[in-house]
Amino acid sequence: QLIAESPARKRRGGDTVNISGPITRCVTAAVVLFLSSAAPAQEPVPPPDAAGQDSSRYHNDPFVRPGFITPLTIPDSWPTNIPRNPHNLSPAETKTRLVMLGTGMPSPNPYRAGPSYALVVNGSPYLVDAGEGIWRSMAKAALINGDELAQAFFPGKLKYLFLTHLHQDHTIGIPSLLLSPFNWIFRIQQEIYGPEGTRDMVDHILAAWKIDTQAAIADGNNPEGGRAAGHDILFDEYGLVYEDDNVTVEAYRTKHARLQDTFAYRFTTEDRVIVFTGDGGPYHPNIVRAARNADVLVTETVTEDNIQYAPWGGDTVEAKKEEIFRFHFSPTVLARIANEANVKTIVLSHEQNYNSGED
Repeated sequence: QLIAESPARKRRGGDTVNISGPITRCVTAAVVLFLSSAAPAQEPVPPPDAAGQDSSRYHNDPFVRPGFITPLTIPDSWPTNIPRNPHNLSPAETKTRLVMLGTGMPSPNPYRAGPSYALVVNGSPYLVDAGEGIWRSMAKAALINGDELAQAFFPGKLKYLFLTHLHQDHTIGIPSLLLSPFNWIFRIQQEIYGPEGTRDMVDHILAAWKIDTQAAIADGNNPEGGRAAGHDILFDEYGLVYEDDNVTVEAYRTKHARLQDTFAYRFTTEDRVIVFTGDGGPYHPNIVRAARNADVLVTETVTEDNIQYAPWGGDTVEAKKEEIFRFHFSPTVLARIANEANVKTIVLSHEQNYNSGED
């Protein structure tokens, strides 16, 4: 049952993914709160040109078309004339809510936070990945969508985080989760699950901010009972990672670039199955196993037709495809996974729709 669908935003480059289910839509499987969602918008109001460059305004955000392209100014990060606030598309009776806290990639798109998601089940949050801005994205989602998410993201409830892999764009938000002053106030015991190296990462983060922790103690706070523990997932292929009254969480070993340890997570709740692939790469049968009959598959892909505009991967189109598709799913591979797994709905994240400035 289709609950809500944003009007289609024209995709540049013509990539298609042929699957039986909808893509980037919300069904009864969950609520999807998009921090960047397509919707009708007002016409931009152009201010005076600056230095002869095209300029305009997008929802009161001034924009001057860059003449000097760097990782900070690539066309993929330019503003689109669409609302960027989260939209609650959930059926009122659902017990499982999917919140897209961040859908960006490593380039610093000012309109997308880093990859980070929350599954809220019966009011309890379970976080997946912690990209740049995750803490502030939770605040934005709570402020816009009312008490239900405000209660779900109450700091004392932020106890569980699952990492798909340890690349910086999926983990750089961890310090803000572990070191927030609220951890001391609410005595939060946080559990972070992820590939081998997760425990060391958590320990090193806590050690790196030892001065801050000691200052908190000097100010009268006691971090005892408000700690974080990292847990390395060590099994070969797949298995149970965590279970409570709300969710069963299984991890499936996958392959992303040159990393030896990456995982997809399958969350089974009372009324839904939600799967997070993390970043992709070549076809992997464990992705299909993880996503089998899923209500929602949160995943990623890279434009293929416009891949020549990617600012990395090589000097030719062939070289870019060979390198980039070791890191991310091509539309063809994603379609194969979705069809073989019988996925009902795909939600795309980690936006990588490379374009030219003219497009």
